[in-house]
Amino acid sequence: MTDPSAYDNLETVRAEPEARSMIETFRAIGYSVETAIADIVDNAISAGATHIWIDFEWKGSDTFLSIKDDGHGMDEKELITAMRPGSRSPLENRGKYDLGRFGLGLKTASFSQCRKLTVVSKKAENPIGAFTWDLDFVNTTGNWDLIRQNQPEIHARLDDLASGTVVIWENLDRLVRESREDDKEALNKFLETAESVKKHLAMVFHRFMEQGKFALFFQQRKVEAWDPYLIGKDGLQSFPEEQLQNGQVTVKGYVLPHKSRISENTFRYAEGPRGWNEQQGFYIYRNQRLLVAGDWLGMFRKEEHFKLARIQVDLPNTLDAEWQIDIKKSVARLPPHLKSQLKAIASRVRAQAVEVYRHRGKNIKPFQGQKFVPLWIDHKRGNKWFYH
Repeated sequence: MTDPSAYDNLETVRAEPEARSMIETFRAIGYSVETAIADIVDNAISAGATHIWIDFEWKGSDTFLSIKDDGHGMDEKELITAMRPGSRSPLENRGKYDLGRFGLGLKTASFSQCRKLTVVSKKAENPIGAFTWDLDFVNTTGNWDLIRQNQPEIHARLDDLASGTVVIWENLDRLVRESREDDKEALNKFLETAESVKKHLAMVFHRFMEQGKFALFFQQRKVEAWDPYLIGKDGLQSFPEEQLQNGQVTVKGYVLPHKSRISENTFRYAEGPRGWNEQQGFYIYRNQRLLVAGDWLGMFRKEEHFKLARIQVDLPNTLDAEWQIDIKKSVARLPPHLKSQLKAIASRVRAQAVEVYRHRGKNIKPFQGQKFVPLWIDHKRGNKWFYH
């Protein structure tokens, strides 16, 4: 790190970002509605929520969506900080289970979908605070000014909780634009999007839900986790877990059962949100939160014969920079020094998957009954990793 004294006695000029252009830049980062809502759920989990409720009310162009949690909430000072763009540096050390990174998620995720963001929060034994980012107001004034909300009906959204937070999206110009409330085609399209969001959340947070860490409700109905690996199903073949990078990265391969070994309902369930072929590949998790769901990371093409292969990769949040985790937490890039190790593991899983596919579910497990020896032994020399 550069010595701060190196900047002493420098002549400087303020160059603050222009509010109107910066806000529109935030809107163009590239979130989908699924990744945007997942980012808000991340904040709720980091706040210790055990229940999260996602609700919407269809009103055509006046439709609004809310994400409510029973986490520890924020006092007014903390709320203002949370609503400030870039509230935390990505270089800052975070808690082991913190799902955030850039201090931008709440704002960029919300701005990507709506022009009016209101956050209401209550910390135990503290009064309720509520503030709004209204992008039309910012465009009019050119200032980074939050609007304080004192309306009783807004504060009442947390009356049933001792602590918690509600994120409200209004003016959903990317979702409903100028739709009329009686426009059935627009409503059906919105409902399709809502269903896609529900499936995405069931996939991204499946390990949290399976472990009972929180319950997720969508329109007051509980969302069930989607397990990519069909754990416990007859015919599932799992590989021994391997550890890389001194145990920081863990990898476990699965070969799902052939269609002939499972029911039609299970087969449809296992195809996931994107279908069997698209769901094959690596599943990369950061603190158990799914980042990438089915991708060969440039090593192989997706082909029908390998659709039963799925590989779980677990990372801690300390490797964010190395894996180039993006702001949307939907992209991870394989570090070059791990490519050969992961490719070798993937090749073994793919070979087993194609055998199961060709033999219509015959149980072929050449590694069972044999002593497992890790394929790679790693060690660190200076700042570099080496593998044998």
